[in-house]
Amino acid sequence: MKYFVIIFILFSLDQISKNLIINSIPLNETFFVNSFLNIVFIYNKGFLFGYLSDLPDTVLFYTHLLLLFFSTYIIYKFLFLQIEHRGISLLFFAGALGNSFDRLFRNGVVDFIDFHYYGIHWPAFNLADSFIFIGVIIYLIKYIWSENCLQE
Repeated sequence: MKYFVIIFILFSLDQISKNLIINSIPLNETFFVNSFLNIVFIYNKGFLFGYLSDLPDTVLFYTHLLLLFFSTYIIYKFLFLQIEHRGISLLFFAGALGNSFDRLFRNGVVDFIDFHYYGIHWPAFNLADSFIFIGVIIYLIKYIWSENCLQE
């Protein structure tokens, strides 16, 4: 039960942040924060970093729906069957749920965090993307650490 509460809290933080952006910044507008951060409001209709966003909406909808079911199954296996990866799974699941909700009910993922450095921009992202990214980093660190410990 506590895992679902954590997932719900992370999902809610993601959705609240996206609703704040939708209600305060016009679509495709940029709000300057400082020399390396802007807040933008864009819809990402495609996959990772907007790839395949030119596919018809129907194809994207059913592809995202299929991916949601597939990723839910994979995350379920980690969450309930592999205890050592449970925390990472919570991050993955909350992130996947937040972006899938957008794809299914907003016709695109709301992205708004825009980091840049001397004209080099990282593609805009959101909290759900951050949850997934942090989960991947933690998983890689744990994997590398366990591999190094086994070799010693």
